[in-house]
Amino acid sequence: MNDAPEKRKIIISETDIVEKSIEDGEEVYFFNNKKLEKKVQDGKTELEIAEGKIVEIVNKILNRQYDNTIVLTGAGSSILREDDIEEEIEEGFNIQNHSGKTVYGLKEAIEEHLDQLQVWYSLDQLAEKVKYVEDDKGFNIEDLLSKVQTARDYISENEKERFDLTVQEIENKIRILCDIPMCRYHKHREFINKLTTKRKSHNRVKIFTTNYDTLFEQALQQEEYILVDGFSYEFPRKFNARYFDYDFIIRGENKIIDEPEYVDKVVHLLKIHGSIDWKKNQQGDVIKSMEKDEQDQSLMIYPRRAKFEQSYENPYFELFSRFQMELRKKNTLLIVIGFSFADKHIKSIVKNAMINNVSLNILIVSPDVEKEEYKDFIERARKYENVMLYGATFNKFVSIYRKQTAYSDELFIDVGDGNE
Repeated sequence: MNDAPEKRKIIISETDIVEKSIEDGEEVYFFNNKKLEKKVQDGKTELEIAEGKIVEIVNKILNRQYDNTIVLTGAGSSILREDDIEEEIEEGFNIQNHSGKTVYGLKEAIEEHLDQLQVWYSLDQLAEKVKYVEDDKGFNIEDLLSKVQTARDYISENEKERFDLTVQEIENKIRILCDIPMCRYHKHREFINKLTTKRKSHNRVKIFTTNYDTLFEQALQQEEYILVDGFSYEFPRKFNARYFDYDFIIRGENKIIDEPEYVDKVVHLLKIHGSIDWKKNQQGDVIKSMEKDEQDQSLMIYPRRAKFEQSYENPYFELFSRFQMELRKKNTLLIVIGFSFADKHIKSIVKNAMINNVSLNILIVSPDVEKEEYKDFIERARKYENVMLYGATFNKFVSIYRKQTAYSDELFIDVGDGNE
């Protein structure tokens, strides 16, 4: 019988496997199956030494020179956790008012909201109407809304009005929950600044996100970046994909060499599932506006399985096409962060690029890198040096990004084969 404590993987790559387990109530780290010794070096604790080695390994892939850097991010980058905040939280500060929601948190908030008025069905009643039964992973609001979409035609006429009101209220609640004000504890500003430093190429950093919230827009504005988001710069701001092909240069009359001088602080943001500040006007144009009205209908691909079909509509189709195009470019770094790959069409795009573009490097950052959704990437990471998975939250990753530390290999005890 094997009584060895279970190890949780922190890093998975061809050259490095880092694991953590709990022994006698304390965290123990293993680097390529070598156990970190319980001793202090240069006044640093075992935990500090372990984190220093992890920083070194992760930044090894990040600090290579790339011609093109792109980010794919999802709900995980909008979730703010108390454990992620490195400074003392000011008294009276409510984290929930500044955080996105997990799938379970979204379900709880919607459930509580629907229970306020009898004009809506409760979440349980709605689930019963559409024959939704949660699986062993728990209640999934995306699966419920998928059932809702296909079941509407089978709802009796005397129930249909209440049914539609309930679905509309769920979508309205999702929009409200995505209206997140940025605070000092968010790491988006730091992340953007680190992304854009040490770059020799004129290719702009491109952030692709499935999030509806505007945290990245707020961060870019506060850091005084020029945002290229596919919308015009005159009002009303209309969407036209050609704006992604434009750039910003400085014109100097005293320049000796007639070469363009590119503006430094420019970032592309492509919201592939829409946004709370996207609307369609009466002419059918997609416009950007935060103005609220009684018939507020943000242009968003709501959580449901039909996202794949809806992504073929404009403007989403154009944004997905550009994501595929960026993944084909030579010497590209893709940072996937806070994204679970539950969206199969997006996962398929990244997998195909991983196989066909030999110069594509991928770093996947997630609190749980051993999830089933990452299986294909784990297998690739074990064989090739251009794929790595790192177990961390968005805030934790930003803290260690471009941080320089190094420690001696003499701090480890050999306990067996590193490939076990």
